Amino acid sequence: MPVVNEDDTAYRLRYLDDAVLREKSENVKSVRTAESELIKALADVMVKHRGVGLAAPQLGVLKRIIVVHPSLLPEGADTLFINPEIVWTSDDEEVEEEGCLSLLSIASLLARPARVTVKYVDAEGRERELEAEGLGARALVHETDHLDGVLFIDHLSRLKRKQVRDHFRKLYRELGLGSR
Repeated sequence: MPVVNEDDTAYRLRYLDDAVLREKSENVKSVRTAESELIKALADVMVKHRGVGLAAPQLGVLKRIIVVHPSLLPEGADTLFINPEIVWTSDDEEVEEEGCLSLLSIASLLARPARVTVKYVDAEGRERELEAEGLGARALVHETDHLDGVLFIDHLSRLKRKQVRDHFRKLYRELGLGSR
C-alpha cells in the first residue's frame, strides 16, 4: 500500500488556495497505524520535495504533527513533533528568506525568533522539550504555525503578501497543477 501518492489520494501536498491549510488541527491522543502512515508520508514528501519541514495539514490531515529535517536541529534531536507548542521565543530575531512547499517554495524575507523552545510528544508518547536556534527555530515556528492555519505569508505586509500570492498563482498555472 503506497503511503505517498501525488495524484488524488489523501497524502498529496496541498497548495496555497486549499482550504485545509487555513483550518486548525486537532491534538493527537495516541499514535496508531493511521498516524504512523501519516508520519512516514510527511517524511517522504519533505524529502521528495527537498523541504526542511512539513506539517500534517500540508498533506490534508488536520492533526498536530510536524517533521523537521535533522540537519536543522541539534545532533540527536527528535525530528518528529506531536502536539508541538512553542513555549518560549527569544527577543532577538533573525531576518532570512523563508519559503514553503505549499507555496511551491516561493520565498520572502521574514523576521523570526533566533531561538525557541518547543514542548511536544515524541514517537514513544513521552513529553519532551527542545531548544533550537537559527533555521531550526525558524522551521519549528513555521511548521507549528501551519497547525493553526497560519502561513508564513500572513506575517508579511499586505503588498508583499499580494505579490507572493500572484507569483504563486502564476507559477501554479504554468506548472499545470490547477488541473489536478
